Amino acid sequence: MTNRARNRLIGLVIVLFAVAGLEQAFERLGAVALVRSPTARRTIPPPEPGERRIEVGPPRATLSVSVIEPKLPPRATIVVLHGIRDQKDYLRHIGLRLAEAGYRAVMVDSRGHGRSTGPFLTWGTQEPRDLTQLIDALGYGDGPIGVFGESYGAAVAIMWGAHDARVRAVVALAPFSSLRELIPDWWRLNVPLIGRIIPRWVLNRSIDQGARAAGFDPDAASPKLAAMRSHAPVLIVHGSDDTMVSYEESVAIAKAAPATVTLVTFNGQDHDHIAADPRIMPMALEFYARIFK
Repeated sequence: MTNRARNRLIGLVIVLFAVAGLEQAFERLGAVALVRSPTARRTIPPPEPGERRIEVGPPRATLSVSVIEPKLPPRATIVVLHGIRDQKDYLRHIGLRLAEAGYRAVMVDSRGHGRSTGPFLTWGTQEPRDLTQLIDALGYGDGPIGVFGESYGAAVAIMWGAHDARVRAVVALAPFSSLRELIPDWWRLNVPLIGRIIPRWVLNRSIDQGARAAGFDPDAASPKLAAMRSHAPVLIVHGSDDTMVSYEESVAIAKAAPATVTLVTFNGQDHDHIAADPRIMPMALEFYARIFK
């Protein structure tokens, strides 16, 4: 081997090791970002007036809950679920509208969010069990139950509908179809150059690493599969211009479960503003009214 050939080989080996090191670093950082909860390193303050704390698990967590009661006996109990790294207060306007229409609105900080504890995000694999325990602890399990969710909360809402037969109606704004599909789509839509060249197997390894740390099966994080099992009717609303969770995610859910899922498209609407769209609540209330007669 000539000196030039040997130097080229050494250079290639160095580049390969560098790439491998960057790949492993990306996988580790991606895994942490995927599952570390917003409250993982935060001290949760004492309950505020009107706030309740409900213990759920395993894995153990304490959920922060507030209830908005209607003036008359409730037509049903509707659990309201926020998006990822948000909290229940962001959807308080939804809860108030539900109460005005005669529903009891249960506002929940999902595990690891807001004023709830929990070190990890579990992407809908644990949250349905949390919600079932929550409803039982609050004493609402014998009455009619529905759920309203946005983004991450929409995915959880669909999965809860499959988990608990008492859930009779699901409204889901901009859900993802599965964790395996969401992450590549997010990179492609939000990091145009790098997101298109990261190999899918690298992203899947990052997902696997995060899921192992958080103790869940990443392939079970699938509202699409849940919708196929669910008997609860699901109303999905998704904006055509959503760059956080692709509109195609909702299309995939609707195609997988046409008997239970109705998909409504808001042309020109994005992810961040869909919950404030004035068309949402009339549509959701009409949907609930057909079920909770």
